[in-house]
Amino acid sequence: MNGFWHYFTSAVDPMSNVGFARAIAEVTESGSPAWWLMVVLPFVAIVLPPILVWFVYVVKPSAIRPPLPAQPGPIQPLVSVVIAGRNESETIGQCIRGALTCGYPNLEVIFVDDNSEDDSVAIARCAALCATGTDRDGDRVRIFPSPRRNGKASSLNIGIRMARGEYIAIIDADSMIQYGSMQHWLLPFSDARVGGVAANIRVNNSTASLLTRFQEIEYALKYMAKYAQARLNLLFVISGMGGLFRTEILRRLGGFDTGLGDDRDLSTMIRKQRWRLAFSIDAVVWTTVPATRYHLWRQRARWRRNIVKICLSKHRDLFVLGRYGFANAVLVIEVALIHILIPVAFIAGLLSATFEYGPFATPEILATAYWIILIYLIVGALIARDLSGTPAPAHFPLIFLLPFYYLCLVALPQYYAEITELLRIGAKHHYVPDHIWEEIPWW
Repeated sequence: MNGFWHYFTSAVDPMSNVGFARAIAEVTESGSPAWWLMVVLPFVAIVLPPILVWFVYVVKPSAIRPPLPAQPGPIQPLVSVVIAGRNESETIGQCIRGALTCGYPNLEVIFVDDNSEDDSVAIARCAALCATGTDRDGDRVRIFPSPRRNGKASSLNIGIRMARGEYIAIIDADSMIQYGSMQHWLLPFSDARVGGVAANIRVNNSTASLLTRFQEIEYALKYMAKYAQARLNLLFVISGMGGLFRTEILRRLGGFDTGLGDDRDLSTMIRKQRWRLAFSIDAVVWTTVPATRYHLWRQRARWRRNIVKICLSKHRDLFVLGRYGFANAVLVIEVALIHILIPVAFIAGLLSATFEYGPFATPEILATAYWIILIYLIVGALIARDLSGTPAPAHFPLIFLLPFYYLCLVALPQYYAEITELLRIGAKHHYVPDHIWEEIPWW
């Protein structure tokens, strides 16, 4: 056992790293494919942006987390919070109460129930009447029960049409807006070029299971990447768990695609209109994540299948570089870099090193790759913790197992979903009713 541990940790042995540090210049000049594909490329694409953001935050915090105006404007714009869901009796009450008590006075809530079979509507009405204990609560909430199931996208479109606000916040029925977040959420709209703002998604049920603890770390690392992308005008998705949009844009686009109903699809349509997508660290929305492996796999498979539908079918014209502007051309290259080039480059680097040093060196190469990835993850988690207080300190030991979580519980269902979608196996997903699926165009 001691021999295995020494072998496994040899990559982080201080004496080994002293020699490695001296050899960096030589390795860089040698042009070794394994070095560039397995170390340098992932560092530049994944780790370097959060480090740069953190350095800016240390020097000038207001550049990363802009403060609110000392005196709010005399007329605060009306914000319509649109929620759609089916059989959400466990969470819809706290979702509506969270919106009504988020600290923003000029706000309305619209809940469209997609023909639930439980008491979601009754719970929603109860929450609307007793959130703050005032008569005004009932006037600020409108509930629309659907007589038949039309799917989440169709329900959201009903809410978008009924919204009276200048801005529309779209959140899931199991999400909650944190107190004081709406003011920060609206702040990026001072730039007239911004069409939508992504919220900082935090995990509400992080202590429910081991999987939810892993997901808290995962979401923390994601928001760092989103912030860097937004600053470079390369943010490609505003999560359906928490997104704020200009009402005029959503109505001009016709809302969500009723067959796809995906946040990535809507974000892509907004970007095609040359609007910028922003991100706010202090606009916090708490969401409930899957607590079991089965639900996590279904969620990630659905997300990845929709990405394939969007990128390779519906919006394949984005690959005509320059058609929708320079930023969108760079965005397509970046998406290809993250989803295709880096995984392929890592495998190519591993094969190159194996051919160069022999098959018996493969385990040592994999162990070294594990420690490199782990260092990247620890750096990202520390930066995320400093900027936004997540992940929780008690969850930091799980970072040592995070590479295996990504490989076994995230990557496997995603790659399986990509293959089945490319082969058109089981293309329909359960979120869309049959009668809606039959009416939509097939791209």
